[in-house]
Amino acid sequence: MSAPELVDAAGYISDESDFYGDEKMQKKLEREVTKSTKRPRDVTETPFTKAMAKRIKLDSESPALPTPSPTPEVRPKPPMTVLDFLKSRPQVAAMQDPRVNALHPLDGPPTPPEETKDTDLVPATTHYDAASSWQWSEPILAFLRRCPVTDPQTQTRSGWLWVQNPKIQYSHSKHQEKEDLPTFKERGNNLLEVFMTKKAACEKAFPTHQPGSITRKMGIERAKLETDIRSLAIETHVTCGKWLLFATESDVARVWRLVAEATATGKLGHTSKVATFDSSSPTRVICVYTYDFTDQEDVRRVLDGLVELDLVSRDSSKGIYYKCDAWTYLQLNSGNEYKIKASMYGSGEMLGAPPKSKAAKKSTEPATKPGKKAADSTDKGGTLDGFLF
Repeated sequence: MSAPELVDAAGYISDESDFYGDEKMQKKLEREVTKSTKRPRDVTETPFTKAMAKRIKLDSESPALPTPSPTPEVRPKPPMTVLDFLKSRPQVAAMQDPRVNALHPLDGPPTPPEETKDTDLVPATTHYDAASSWQWSEPILAFLRRCPVTDPQTQTRSGWLWVQNPKIQYSHSKHQEKEDLPTFKERGNNLLEVFMTKKAACEKAFPTHQPGSITRKMGIERAKLETDIRSLAIETHVTCGKWLLFATESDVARVWRLVAEATATGKLGHTSKVATFDSSSPTRVICVYTYDFTDQEDVRRVLDGLVELDLVSRDSSKGIYYKCDAWTYLQLNSGNEYKIKASMYGSGEMLGAPPKSKAAKKSTEPATKPGKKAADSTDKGGTLDGFLF
């Protein structure tokens, strides 16, 4: 392929060409050049350049802004060590707070330990003499062999054999310290006297009425008397009570061993006792104590423990009863002249058993010989350290 031919420009441009404009344009340009008092017009000036020139003028007339300080030099952080990381933790930072002196020696005595809680176990403060009670330094079986319950020769001053747990709840130990038995007895007997005075007035007002009618008429006063005695017992901290078990002479050794071992290991109440041999009574009473008759949860716990030992049946109509010491101190036994019920709780109602018939109730009464006081009387003493039957 042949090279392309170039266009020859000869004849198209010459010195006579009107490249600088015609004659009129040339004169105009010459006039502008000769004007020394005026700024020569920039042929390249445009609307954009005019606007920029105006903005530059305004900026130069405005007050100057402070010159920002130079950006500080940013140096790379050194690598964090394990110790630095631990110090950065908020827990450690809080401990290093000058207001916290946990890491510094104390100027004064050390902070006392946390206050003992009510449910914490503490050593028992009372104990019984070695002749009639289990000593904490001996095995429980050694005590049972040392004081055999079926042996007629096993006699004590109070007529009872005792087993006390070496540990009691802190709240119970403080409760014992507040007991005011003399005040309870004095004010309690006054309440009984007031009731008997009202009863005598009722009998005088209705001389022809039968005793049963008088008893019914005194119902409101009797309920008030019972409530007042209970409130007085709580006020004076005379609140111990016990579940009553009755065992035959042939079975008392087995029952007492179960109760004694369970009491020593903390599975029942804090204290238990059994009546010593008595040739005039075919049954033996065993008392399993609780500290507070108002604490029905603890009363039920001890009852459940007796059920677990197979000493009380959940389904049998033959139940056991709970009596508080306050009633015993005021001699409110079965058949008392105030017609106040001697027991406070029954296992049947507490365990949800069906109510017993009157015949069944009679069959559960402990047998006593004529002239022999009921088993819940105070003829056997039973006043050791305030625990009564």
